[in-house]
Amino acid sequence: MFSLVDLKDGLGHVPLDEVSSEICTFNTPFGRYKFNKMPFGIASAPEIFQKRNQKLFGDIEGVEIYFDDIIVAGNDEASHDAIMSKVLERARSVNIKFNPDKLQYRVSEVKYVGQIISKSGIKPDPDHIKAIVEMPTPKSKTEVRRLLGMINFLSKFIPNVSKVTAPLREIIHENVEFNWGKEQEMSFENIKELLTKTPILKVFSANDEIVIQCDSSKDGLLSCLIQKGQPVSFVSRSLTKSEKKIMHRLRKNY
Repeated sequence: MFSLVDLKDGLGHVPLDEVSSEICTFNTPFGRYKFNKMPFGIASAPEIFQKRNQKLFGDIEGVEIYFDDIIVAGNDEASHDAIMSKVLERARSVNIKFNPDKLQYRVSEVKYVGQIISKSGIKPDPDHIKAIVEMPTPKSKTEVRRLLGMINFLSKFIPNVSKVTAPLREIIHENVEFNWGKEQEMSFENIKELLTKTPILKVFSANDEIVIQCDSSKDGLLSCLIQKGQPVSFVSRSLTKSEKKIMHRLRKNY
């Protein structure tokens, strides 16, 4: 059983010391003002915010924190509710409030960081898959780069994604003229098909045996992390020109 809570006014919970507050002074037509709480736009703000939340809630077993989202996971209602009570008590003690409009409470699966997490494992958010499947054919390098960025976000669910997307990457280089041909169209369609068949990934456990399966080709490397016979993550990448030369010699010798 899962719940997801969202910290209301995220960075507004982080107080600034006097020196930091002075640095964050800004001018207006009505005078100079300074922030007393962490403002948006500071480069180190996300890291500080994450560390603070990790320190506040990270010691509670069954809790994971990502920026302003806190996920609570229990094996059953009783364990879930016990963990949730600890989270609420901790939040109350430091005057942290949650956003009721974004609460997902006592659900069998929860949408978290672009993924759907359930008792069965992890699968991609259907909305992310839909965005790619319904995406029109790219008309420029910029649109191809955008497509590759969307695919990369889901890459851990796609076996050997680097090989499948190789034709797309070939046409985005600066010294290459954009030309969407049959190879690119086939790559695009293959990606769409693979996304409709993505496996459910196992949630990684430090207590379970780790098996890593690796393979290589003349164009790339790929691997899969497995626990209890179920994939946890797929990883692949293409080889550079110099790496391809080395790989050719290695494969020839072995």
